Amino acid sequence: MAFFGHLATFFTFAALVLQIFSMIGTTYNQPFLRDLYFVKVSTGSEFAIAGLWSYCTGSISGGVSMCTKPIPAFNWGLADGAAGRFLDGISNLDRVFLANFILYWIALGFTFFALIITVMSHFRRGPDFLAFLMTLVAFVIQMIVFIIILVISIRGLNAARGESASVSGNLGPSMWMTLGAFVALLFSSIGYCFACICGPGRTRSNVKV
Repeated sequence: MAFFGHLATFFTFAALVLQIFSMIGTTYNQPFLRDLYFVKVSTGSEFAIAGLWSYCTGSISGGVSMCTKPIPAFNWGLADGAAGRFLDGISNLDRVFLANFILYWIALGFTFFALIITVMSHFRRGPDFLAFLMTLVAFVIQMIVFIIILVISIRGLNAARGESASVSGNLGPSMWMTLGAFVALLFSSIGYCFACICGPGRTRSNVKV
């Protein structure tokens, strides 16, 4: 049925938007971008936030004051100043950050091509089946990405809190958008599956000879 195809496409588009927003967070000190981060560490009146590409620092009263130049697979533990001082407990995870960064791009690529395929094919069974496979793979990869970044964030927060009792921290919006992306991909893969089962192209028993 076209309903399932349209529903799956909606969830695929939603997942793509969430993936993009998660990736561009903290890249520049601009409204909206500086509000998208994975983890935030605060000590006294200062704080630092980190994303996939860079980190930003600021004060409780003045907000974000500076964001570093974007670097692919940025290692949070190598940050300078307060951010690096409290996150250096995860500085030995370069390969983990690199793997997470690459997997994020792969998941985004599968999601993007699944969306293009299903829209351009007008919800036919064959392309919908391909979109199902692509969103299923994207879901698995995105789930792995979420687990990796969640473990890194929790480990970083615990390391920071171990440095000083005055340190506090929390997970940021990009973390929950990553979670939302892989949930949306799960729903989209289920939708494409039902679209293939219920969609046109089935052999009819009343075909006239």
